[in-house]
Amino acid sequence: MRSRPRLAVRLTLVAAALVSPMLATEARSLTGWAPLPLGCAPPPRPRLDAAATAAWIEGGSSPVAEPRASTAAPAASPAPEPAAWELAAQLASFKPATVRARSQHFTGELEAEVRINTAAAPYPALGPDRVLPPGAALVQLHYPAGSSEPVTLLAMVKRPAGFDRDGGDWEYAIVTPQGDATHRGALPLCKRCHADAPHDHLFGGPR
Repeated sequence: MRSRPRLAVRLTLVAAALVSPMLATEARSLTGWAPLPLGCAPPPRPRLDAAATAAWIEGGSSPVAEPRASTAAPAASPAPEPAAWELAAQLASFKPATVRARSQHFTGELEAEVRINTAAAPYPALGPDRVLPPGAALVQLHYPAGSSEPVTLLAMVKRPAGFDRDGGDWEYAIVTPQGDATHRGALPLCKRCHADAPHDHLFGGPR
């Protein structure tokens, strides 16, 4: 008759053998998740109503706890009502800089591509000593899967030195497909996320 200690050891080994493949599968799924340009959201988060989403963007207090760089941001200046974005008329001349792929923004259910103006031409081939000049603009267009019509645009524009020194002098904007900016400025949530980007507060292309 087997002793109880040996039986307990065998049961522990069997349990470990069953659990290990599941953990490995989960780890593969996590490592397969890669950031997209301008991306800063984690895997799909709970849906928020319009009021909660606006408060999240403007105040930077995410309803889901996330470890982010604790960079202080100057007060953002969201428009009380949508106002025409000054670069909207130039969007037709912006060139694609990345392929269309799943975006990490919002709930993670949209596809996106990044388009840039001439001043942002070095993107996404950046490095430690290479930053974009004032006037550089990047816009991430978000589409429902399979659609050719964007539902929202996220923009980054490099402003003159001193606009937001600890934020790389980037202004963030949320723009409607009609070209109206609903929020803009050194938006705290955007700024905190892009503080984690490798070069000039920018993430690379889809991986």
